[in-house]
Amino acid sequence: RYQYYLQVKKDVLDGQLLSSLEQGIRLAGLAVQADFGDYNQFESHDFLREYVLFPMDWTQDEAVLEELTQKVAQEHRTHSGITAAEAELMYINEVERLDGFGQETFAVKDNHGNDIHLGIFFMGIFIKNRIGRTTVIYRWNDIGNIAHNKSSIVLELINKEENVLFHTDDLENAKYISRLFAARHKFYKQNKICTE
Repeated sequence: RYQYYLQVKKDVLDGQLLSSLEQGIRLAGLAVQADFGDYNQFESHDFLREYVLFPMDWTQDEAVLEELTQKVAQEHRTHSGITAAEAELMYINEVERLDGFGQETFAVKDNHGNDIHLGIFFMGIFIKNRIGRTTVIYRWNDIGNIAHNKSSIVLELINKEENVLFHTDDLENAKYISRLFAARHKFYKQNKICTE
């Protein structure tokens, strides 16, 4: 649990998982409870200024940072009496609700040369356009095989007579993505009964 908490916390602070301002404050309050304990054991919360509470791209302006830090101190107060283990689990549960949790995306080009994001999640493979909207989902049941040909990734669809191609920058990227997708596809097929 603790190792998983550290990993998801790192993903949030590195900006790999995006959160709203409200979610970020809630997460920071839970992290302070998990890492430091109850609010009332501190005479001052000045130490929070030295503690990394938010993703790096949030903290450009000192006045905004100070205001956010005060909100985190208030959030921390609401968690008094919660053990570190409980706070870690609450943090993990909150992170699991963030948009993009459990997804991994890669910048690729479609057959028309348009920049898109090809991603993977527990139900299959998805395509997001440049502004981040999911446009197409290929579910694991619809995919027959996943391979790469030079710097292209090939999805062979079961019910259609066509293959879907995605182009990467180099051979190594295509190899990595196709192997990752194929491994997830194999895992799904082996555990199909459980997922249904």
